[in-house]
Amino acid sequence: MKRHFILVASLVLTLAACGSTQNGYSGSHPVQRTSTNELNSIVFIDHSLNRTDITKTPFGEKVKDTVKVTLDRSGITNTATGQLEVWTMIRNRTDYDLQIEGKALFFDANQAPLMDESMWRRVYVPANGTAIYKETSLNNRAEYFLVELREGR
Repeated sequence: MKRHFILVASLVLTLAACGSTQNGYSGSHPVQRTSTNELNSIVFIDHSLNRTDITKTPFGEKVKDTVKVTLDRSGITNTATGQLEVWTMIRNRTDYDLQIEGKALFFDANQAPLMDESMWRRVYVPANGTAIYKETSLNNRAEYFLVELREGR
């Protein structure tokens, strides 16, 4: 009888943990999906590139990091014509070559979109190497940016 009770109790705890949510998502989902994208930042919209999964278990939280690429350095500058230029150094943490695509969105002084977002541009990053993604705004009113990165398709 005691074994039966322990078995049922552990089954109930396991099912409760499986149904737990993380900021509105059930089960294991990247933490990045629920975070707000700040201006002047670079985000991975393809969560298979760089992500953190938190899963609740009966014994606490299980954290799993997946890291294919990281960002070593990033910066912004103004060109001679007053356009905003943003760049980032992407480091491949895998043992195989990767294709990364980037797109930049630019915003004015009031943080309103300028509607001059770039097209997706592909960057080849060699195994365990680095590459630079760089984009320039189309007009000189840009003061803020948001860069989105995904794996090449």
